Amino acid sequence: MSTPEQSFTRPAFISEQLADALRNGSTDEFNSSSPFAACLLPLLRELGWDSYAKELIEALPHFSEQLDLIDLRNILATLGYESTPVQSQISDLKKELYPALFVANDGRVLLLQGRIGNDIHYYDSQSNSYEISGTLRIKGTAYLFTDSHPSYGSSHSDAAGADWFSNLLQRFQKIIIHLLGMTFIINLAALLVPIFIMVIYDKVIGAKSAESLPFLIVGVTILLIADLGLRFLRAKLLGITAGRLDYLIGVETFKRMLYLPPLYTERSTVAAQLSRLKQFDSVRDFFTGPSAAVALELPFVALFLIVIGVLGGAIALIPLGMVLAFVILGMIWIPLLNNKILRSGKARTDKQRIIMQTVAGRKEIKSIGGETVWWERFRENAGESVLSNYQTFLSNNIMNNLAQGMMTFAGVAVLGVGTLQVMAGDMTIGALIAIMALVWRVLSPLQSAFLSFSKFQQTVKAIKQINQLMRLRNERKGGKSGLILSQLSGHIKAERVSFRYGPDRDPALLGISFEVKPGELIAITGNTGSGKSTLIKMIAGMYAPQAGSIAVDNMDLRQLNAMDLRRAIAYVPQQTHMFHGTIAQNIRLNNSLATDAQIHAAAAEAGVLEEVLSLPDGFDTRFGDTSIDQLPPGFLRSLSMARAFVSPAKILLLDEPGASLDEESDNRFVAQLKKLKGDRSIVMVSHRPSHIRLADKAILMEQGSVLHIGSPDEVVALLLENVA
Repeated sequence: MSTPEQSFTRPAFISEQLADALRNGSTDEFNSSSPFAACLLPLLRELGWDSYAKELIEALPHFSEQLDLIDLRNILATLGYESTPVQSQISDLKKELYPALFVANDGRVLLLQGRIGNDIHYYDSQSNSYEISGTLRIKGTAYLFTDSHPSYGSSHSDAAGADWFSNLLQRFQKIIIHLLGMTFIINLAALLVPIFIMVIYDKVIGAKSAESLPFLIVGVTILLIADLGLRFLRAKLLGITAGRLDYLIGVETFKRMLYLPPLYTERSTVAAQLSRLKQFDSVRDFFTGPSAAVALELPFVALFLIVIGVLGGAIALIPLGMVLAFVILGMIWIPLLNNKILRSGKARTDKQRIIMQTVAGRKEIKSIGGETVWWERFRENAGESVLSNYQTFLSNNIMNNLAQGMMTFAGVAVLGVGTLQVMAGDMTIGALIAIMALVWRVLSPLQSAFLSFSKFQQTVKAIKQINQLMRLRNERKGGKSGLILSQLSGHIKAERVSFRYGPDRDPALLGISFEVKPGELIAITGNTGSGKSTLIKMIAGMYAPQAGSIAVDNMDLRQLNAMDLRRAIAYVPQQTHMFHGTIAQNIRLNNSLATDAQIHAAAAEAGVLEEVLSLPDGFDTRFGDTSIDQLPPGFLRSLSMARAFVSPAKILLLDEPGASLDEESDNRFVAQLKKLKGDRSIVMVSHRPSHIRLADKAILMEQGSVLHIGSPDEVVALLLENVA
C-alpha cells in the first residue's frame, strides 16, 4: 500500500505549501519562501491573532506562486486587519503606531514590534532574527494596521447603511474630483480653439496681419497637445477606477451571496442567479465605455451655451431649444424602447435557461426520447429571442437617426440665423464659425447622453439591485467565536419546532420535538415531503426555526454563529457534489487543517481508501467538469462521507446516505455506521429498513409532524404499514 507521502505530490502554489506547513506545525516554509511570508506569523502574533490556523489557511491566496506584499495585505484584510501605507523613517514613527510592517527603499522588509524608550524592537525577515536598535534611520514605507473586527453577531456590511453603492463611491471621491478638474481643463481647451479660429478670421485675415499668426499657431498647438495628454490621462484614470469598482462590486456581491442564508437563494434557479450577477456588469460597462466620459462632459454644456450667447446673442436659443427637444423625445420614445429591451432580456434569459437545462439533463432527454419536443421548445425560444432583438435593434436605429437629424437641423438653423446676422453686421464671420464649432460641442454630448440613456437606466437599476442585495442581512460569521463550539458533546434537543418556506406555503415542520443524547444514533424516516430533509438542514444551521427551538449542548442555534456551527457539525447532503480540484482538496473542504495522514484515515473510515490509491494520481486525482459523471455513484458517496469524517465534529448528519448505493457499497456503509455508533451523535434520514434498524431509536414523520418515536422495529413496522 502506498504511504501518505507517496500518494501526495508537492503543491505547486505557495498557498498549498504554507497550508501544509501550518497543518504539520512547521514554520520553516514561511521563512524560506519570501520575506513577506516570513513576517506573516510574527506580525499576526503582534496583532493579537490567537493562532486560528484554519482561518489563516482559508485566507491564503489560492493561485499565487510567490507571496508578495499585496498578498500579505490581502491576507491580513481577510483576517480583519486593514493596512494603511505611510512614507516615513523608522525613527520618526510614534510608538502608538506599532506594530507595523516596514518596507525599506532598498527592499529590506522589517516587522517593527514596538518601542521601549529609545530602543526599537524589530524582526528582520532576511536574517530570521529578532533585533533591538536605537538608531534605525531607514527610509521607506510603513504599513500601519487597524483591527477592523466587528463585534460578535454583526458585520461591517450589516452596519453599512442602505445605500451601499454611495458609500463605495465615497472611497473614490478624490479621484472623481480629479476627473472633474481634468474635464474642466479639457473643455476650457475646447472652448479656446473656436475663439482662436475667430481671432484668425477677424484679426489676422481681416487686418492682414501675418506677424501674429506664428505665435497663435504655436499657442494653439501647445493647447491641443495638452488637451490630448489630459484626455489620455483621463481615460487611464477612468479605466483604473472602473477596474477597482468592478473588482470591489464583484467580490463584495459574490461574498454577500455566499453569506446569505440558504433560504434566500435556493428558491431561485441557477439561470436567474447568473442573470442577476450578469446585470452587475453594467456598472463596470458604464465606467469603461463612453457613458462615463459623457457624464463628465454634461455639466460643462452650460458653459458653452453661455459663450454662444455672448458671441451670438439670441442664436443661443437654438441649441437650448434642441436640449428641450431631446428631453421631450426621450420622455416619449425611451419608455417604448425600455419595453422592447425588457422583452429582449427576458427572451435571452429563457434561451439561456433552456440551454443550461439541456446541458445538465441531456441524458434524461435522450433516455425518454424527448429530443424532438426539446428541440421544438428551443426553436420557439430562439425565434422569440431573434424577433425581440430585431425590434430592439430597429427602435435603437430609429432613435439614432432622429437624434442625428435633430443635430443636423440645429446646425443648419444656427448657420442660417448666423448668416443673416453677419449680413446685417451684427456678427463677424469669425464669430459665426466659432459659434458653429461650439454648437457641435454642445449637441454632441447631448446626443451621446440621449442615446446612452437606456444604458444609464440599466446602470441605475443594477445599482438599486446591488443596494438591495447588500441590505439583506447575512449570516453571522467570524473566527474568534469558534472557541464556543470547539468541545461539543453532541447533545441535540428540539422543542416544538415549526418552519415554513414562505408566508403562502404550508408548514414544512409543525411542533417537532425530540432529543438526541451524546453518542446516540437516531434514524428519521417518513414519506416524501414529510419534512425529514428540512429538519436535518435545520440542525445543520441552514434554516432557523420560526417557532420553538433547537439546542446543541443547551445552546440555542439562533444564538450561535452559523458558520462556526456548520464547521462543528459533519453533514452529508442527499445530493453528492464534488468540485473542480483534487480529491484531497475536496475532502479538505470540511477541515482545511486536515493533514495527509488524517485524509487517509477519513478515506479508510469511509471505505474508499483502496479505490483512491488505485487511481493513477491517488489523492491528487483532479475532478474535471465532466469526469465526475464517469465515476460510480457509490464512489462519490463514499468520498462525501470521507469529507464528513475528516472533521473532528461530534455530530454527524446523514441525509439519505443509502441513495444510489449498490449492494456492496451499502454493506460497506452499514459496517461504517456500526463502527461510528457511540463515538458520535448521528442523525440519519433514511427509507431503508436495514439502516433504520441500526439506530438506537427512530422517528416516523408525516406532513411535517412527528407521528411516532420509538424503537427501530416499531417505526419500520409503521412505515411498512403506511406504504402498504
